[in-house]
Amino acid sequence: MIEPMAERLSSPVFVGRVAEITRLAAALERAVAGEPSTVMVAGEAGVGKTRLLAELIGQAREAGAVTLVGGCLDVGDGVLAYAPVVEAARSLGGMLDAEELGRVLGGSRAELARLVPELGEPVAGADPVAPARLFELLLGVLHRLAERRPVLLVVEDLHWADQSTRDLLGFLIRNVRAGVCMVLTYRSDDLHRRHPLRPFLAELGRNSRAERLEVGAFGRREVADLLAGITGERPSAKLVTEIRARSGGNPFFVEELLAASREGTAMPAALRDVVLARVEALSEPVQQVLRVAAVAGRRVDHNVLAAVSAQPVAQLVGVLREAVAHHVLSAEEGSESYAFRHALVQEAVYDDLLPVERGPLHAAYARALSDRIDKRAGSATAAELGQLAYHWYAAHDLGAALLACVGAGQAAEATYALAEALQHYERALELWAQVPQAAAQSPLDRVTVLRRAAQAAFLLGEHDRAIALAEVALAEVAMDGTEAGRRPLRTGVLLERLARYHWAAGDSARALETIERAVAAVPAEPPSRERARTLAARGHMLLLMNRHAEARECCEDAIAMARQVNARAVEGNALNSLAAALSFLGRLDVAGAYFEDAFRIAEEVGNTDDMCRARVNHGYALWAYGRWEEAAKLSLEAYRLAARFGLVRMYGRSALADAAESLIFLGRGEEALSLLEEEFAEFDSPTGFLDAAPLQARALYLLHRGDLAAAWEDLAAVLKSTPFSLDPQYAAPQFGRMAAVAMWDGRLEEAREAVAEGLRLLGDSDEGSLTIEMSHIGLTVEAAIAERAVAQRDAHEVGQARRIGRVLLERARTAAAHVSIPLVEARLMSAEAEWSRIEGASDPRRWAAALAAWQGLKCPFEIGYARWRYGEALLSAGASREAVAADLIEGWTVARDLGARLLAEEISALARRARIDLTSSEEAPEPSGRSAEPGDRFGLTPRERDVLKLVATGRTNRQIAQALFISDKTASVHVSNILAKLGAANRSEAAAISHRLGLG
Repeated sequence: MIEPMAERLSSPVFVGRVAEITRLAAALERAVAGEPSTVMVAGEAGVGKTRLLAELIGQAREAGAVTLVGGCLDVGDGVLAYAPVVEAARSLGGMLDAEELGRVLGGSRAELARLVPELGEPVAGADPVAPARLFELLLGVLHRLAERRPVLLVVEDLHWADQSTRDLLGFLIRNVRAGVCMVLTYRSDDLHRRHPLRPFLAELGRNSRAERLEVGAFGRREVADLLAGITGERPSAKLVTEIRARSGGNPFFVEELLAASREGTAMPAALRDVVLARVEALSEPVQQVLRVAAVAGRRVDHNVLAAVSAQPVAQLVGVLREAVAHHVLSAEEGSESYAFRHALVQEAVYDDLLPVERGPLHAAYARALSDRIDKRAGSATAAELGQLAYHWYAAHDLGAALLACVGAGQAAEATYALAEALQHYERALELWAQVPQAAAQSPLDRVTVLRRAAQAAFLLGEHDRAIALAEVALAEVAMDGTEAGRRPLRTGVLLERLARYHWAAGDSARALETIERAVAAVPAEPPSRERARTLAARGHMLLLMNRHAEARECCEDAIAMARQVNARAVEGNALNSLAAALSFLGRLDVAGAYFEDAFRIAEEVGNTDDMCRARVNHGYALWAYGRWEEAAKLSLEAYRLAARFGLVRMYGRSALADAAESLIFLGRGEEALSLLEEEFAEFDSPTGFLDAAPLQARALYLLHRGDLAAAWEDLAAVLKSTPFSLDPQYAAPQFGRMAAVAMWDGRLEEAREAVAEGLRLLGDSDEGSLTIEMSHIGLTVEAAIAERAVAQRDAHEVGQARRIGRVLLERARTAAAHVSIPLVEARLMSAEAEWSRIEGASDPRRWAAALAAWQGLKCPFEIGYARWRYGEALLSAGASREAVAADLIEGWTVARDLGARLLAEEISALARRARIDLTSSEEAPEPSGRSAEPGDRFGLTPRERDVLKLVATGRTNRQIAQALFISDKTASVHVSNILAKLGAANRSEAAAISHRLGLG
């Protein structure tokens, strides 16, 4: 390794930057104290960002922090995905002993070794996976590191970051927890209007996830101190003035201008020329080597440089020694590589090359890399293959570039760099028709490249792009006459993937149509893996659409064929779907064994997705049966499994939501909230249907607590993050809970609309539990509307409530007839009891049956609600206070203990009207602790008070509707109700009463 020589070109003393280092030190101190922090350090090239970070890193190491440092590289678009993370992770092996490294890596060592081979033996032959898994695994590593020591993660030159690196860093910034300080640098002067880093920075700014630190130019005093630090003596005022003026206070240019002055080089006007002037002052052999090195990028390997420059070893070492001595290159410790001391030097030298010089040099680098790879029997890293593709393309050797792009795409897939894989594949496709001879030599044919590009786009969440690529692949297969025998099989597999892409894009109808085409395309005879795979996919799709009887039949066919052709992975996948379908058809006894078989097969073949899916589906099935203790335990196991495999986003969040809902139904709401809040702290705002379940679970908790505004906010967030229609499994809880919130808030018309939308989205689903859930809340809403209409003597509204209620009841009865599930039976009994309210006489016997059903399930909130309605029905039937008191006292006690404010208030109000002492003490307290509000004695609901405030300001119904985000009709109904309750003849009287009594 060549050591630096000659006189010093940089100051050994850290100059200036007091405010900047103080802010960075404060961020580091927050990490030491156990808090996360992120700082984006911006500044023009050469302003001293790296020197500033060197000072911070020194302080961090003194504080005992783990320091991980990596930089982004400018070596062609998309060829070094995750470069800074790879560089940072490599240092872990030398930093930690074997035991501690094992603890930090946890179960992710083999997966992470695909990206950083130094960490262990990578998973062999694994399929491409979504980058989200890698992101979660790396997040886990950072968190485990921070459990014992604070962590400083430094990433330099973010302006060169590839898309995968930007995505990863964005994820870490959003989700990193206690004890981690992240510092990222970028050149602010490089960010043109369409630079890809701009949206990344804008998103951080909107979410306040990171603070920004701008590193500015030096003033005159700092320039003088820097010059003094370099020369060892105070500079003359003239020199300071001249260099300050020419450099603009940029420390790098201060150093370069000083060096030019000391070497007797004339100072040119353009600062870019300063760099070239220093290079041109070197000997011609050094300049030639620097031109060759600049084509490689910021860093270059010694052996590759030797091959490209074609110089004798001794002569090359002498030339490099001179370049290092004059501080143009630096020898990198721990590797046989050199780096330009500043990126501006490399850029200036490369830009100064003539176009006719660049092409041959790129070709030479490509040949040198190819030779190196050949000497290792074809073994190459993803970075090397990416560089190879870049150099062949830059050399305009399109045939070699095509083949290199295909290889680079495959390698990128294997290291989670799907964005870069997609770029490589799409470039190969772009070149395909231009170089048919090279295309014929490709290890992957055009259809396979299209298929893999589509899958990469899908895993990146670019569903429209995936659909477009898959459709092109299908068209290619249709036109290809060379493999007529395999055409149906390839068509079927492509259609199966296309169906998945349509479903992910939210087009369930198109997805189902496409999977039907897939099954039709693949012949039933002879048996084939493709046929088994398409049948399994169809069964899964039918399951997602809640068509369980059809799903069961299709999955059974898939399993039979998979066993014929020994397709174990397909068999396990289909068993998983079959178990879920059977559980919804009332056969949990059989389903449980199938879930275990599916898990065992997935474990055998190493399919972590299906391992997680088996546990999540089994937990959800137990939840649907009301076996909430078991469901909570299994769902938490599923969550831990997903966390282990980096699949929290795909499976873990759903599992955690199932566990939380089980706990909520058991009355352990605070425990459920603790689980959910910990998970919400890990992730950013919701971005799709995968985030729906945790928000819906928290909304249920808030609804039970009576915090209607917060519950509505969570449910609204689900709709906002899901621009397409929700599938039935999400639609029923979504719109059922929206209806319940609106009903408890007195917005009965909105509640009715929510029920109608939920039932519409259920479509032809045969999942009885979802239909019962929607019908039950729908009947509860119609009962409230009917009772209001009776009080207002509105016979038409009473009739409409009964007509709608009758339809809902019949739908509930029909759904319940096909399943025998305790939760479904309890909801049906409650629905029957609510129907008696609609009929006009709440039936105590029906409420007693509902109460018994919920007691069997040990569901406190529903028990409390049923006791309230049972007591109300008894009183209406003429029962004595003594006969009712016990139920109301028990119901109120349950509501109070749960913190169910609104339910407790309703029971208290009923008890007061019946003159029943709930506490057997001097007076019954208000469970909610809420002080009386203006309007209580008129019976105004919270929403009616909101409307009245707007009436009092002279708003029209349309203006009220716009202000409260409700329909004009709903606003009109609210106003009519308010006038009736206040006894006002018109809006003016209502406004006067409002002002007089302080209601508005």
